[in-house]
Amino acid sequence: MTNVENYQIGLTTKALIPVNDPIHRTKVLDAAGEYMLSKTCKQLLEEACIRELSTFKGSIAAVRKMFPYKQLTPLVINRSQAIIAFPTSSPNDYSCAWIFASHVHTSHTLASVHSPSMLIHFKDGTFIPVKLSYYSLEKKLARAAVIRNYCLESPVVFA
Repeated sequence: MTNVENYQIGLTTKALIPVNDPIHRTKVLDAAGEYMLSKTCKQLLEEACIRELSTFKGSIAAVRKMFPYKQLTPLVINRSQAIIAFPTSSPNDYSCAWIFASHVHTSHTLASVHSPSMLIHFKDGTFIPVKLSYYSLEKKLARAAVIRNYCLESPVVFA
C-alpha cells in the first residue's frame, strides 16, 4: 500500500473506502494498486467533480433531476468517460464507501450473523466486503447502469 497525496479519481479507480486512522482517511482501490490518503472520500469526489466543472452536490442534484433516485444517488464524476460511483450507505455516514460501478464483475452474499454483507468481486480479480444486502447492491448497480447508458448515449456537445 502506497501513501500518496496527489491521487486523482479516474477510469482505474475501483473504490474509495473510509479508514479510521490518525493520518489516513481513505483507502483507494485502483487498478494500479492500493493507496492511503489523508483526504476523505467526499473530498476526493468533490475534487474529481470540480475537475469536470461540477460539484459533488451539483452532480447529485442533476442525477436526481433526470432520474427518480432520491436516496443513495449514484454520482456522475465524469460524464464523457461515464465514471460513476455509488455510495454503500448515506454519504453523510462516516462508514460510507464509494464503489465505481464499471469495475464490478460479480458479487455474492457472505454469511453474517449481525448484518447483511456482500463480497464485491472486481473485474481484475480483487474483491472487498461491503455491508449491503443482495437486493440493495443489485439496485445500486442497476441505477449506475442506467445512468452510464444515459452518459454514453447522450454525449456532451459543446457549441
